Amino acid sequence: MSVVMNLPAPPEGTCNYPLDEPAYESQLAFFKCATRIHDSEKLKAHLLRIQKKIYERFRYPCVWNFDFVRGKVINHPLFPEILTFKKERQEEQNIFLDLGASVASDVRQVISEGWKREDILAIEIDQEAINLGYEMFIDSDRPIPCFIGNIFDPNIFDPTKALEKTSSRIDLFSLKDMNLLKRRVSFISCHYLFHLFDRDDQERLANYCALLLSDEPGSSIFGTHKGSREQGPQSLDHLPGTYWYNHSVESWVQMWENIFNPETVKIVAELKESNSQTQYKFLHPSEKILWMSWSVTRL
Repeated sequence: MSVVMNLPAPPEGTCNYPLDEPAYESQLAFFKCATRIHDSEKLKAHLLRIQKKIYERFRYPCVWNFDFVRGKVINHPLFPEILTFKKERQEEQNIFLDLGASVASDVRQVISEGWKREDILAIEIDQEAINLGYEMFIDSDRPIPCFIGNIFDPNIFDPTKALEKTSSRIDLFSLKDMNLLKRRVSFISCHYLFHLFDRDDQERLANYCALLLSDEPGSSIFGTHKGSREQGPQSLDHLPGTYWYNHSVESWVQMWENIFNPETVKIVAELKESNSQTQYKFLHPSEKILWMSWSVTRL
């Protein structure tokens, strides 16, 4: 079951565009190169236009906050280890899967760091998100492997179906479902995803990710989402009817230890308070948001 987000519209005229900030200089450089729009003001106008179109269809606070340009994957603490893994296994098919990829900006940035385009897979439930990504990056002539479907749909992913053993490369451009990916994915990125579901579906999603993850040491599931010091249902007094489920660090680690043998994985989870760029002030005007950065890595 998904959470209920009965959210208000942000105040008219508000904008949290980050690429004017010195802290996002490297992100600005990436988007200039990727879009081939090298003038900062023209790029800003282009991204503002695209952000408006995305928000009209996907009314999530992270879209309003321009989180799709902030480099969630490459700024994750695990990313240096991901690059080392790839460098040591250049002859193999190292599949990088972004679950809930939205406009696929993060996978494009992973490609810019040297990942093979044909070994990237963006998973989304709505084709329009992928289409808006092509419009944003002006790169429909350079397609990215994408799969449209809901991992909770048994026609898309059947956890009971036997593993299809194959040593050949998987053509990620022509997947019919996600079953062929079992035990074949080196890295699974799950940013701003788990907190969209209740406790039971978070656990189910974690189990499905575990089924997809390669047995190779160093393979990882990782991401960022909202967390709490105490696990449990969350709500906002000033937004009746809005609720979601947050894990604490302890309950999050325990969930993964119930899925994997704790001796076979390294589980890292850390809570950080939001700053001015990650606060979503129109929803949380005073109380800090706690963001959980985490990873589960095979030993």
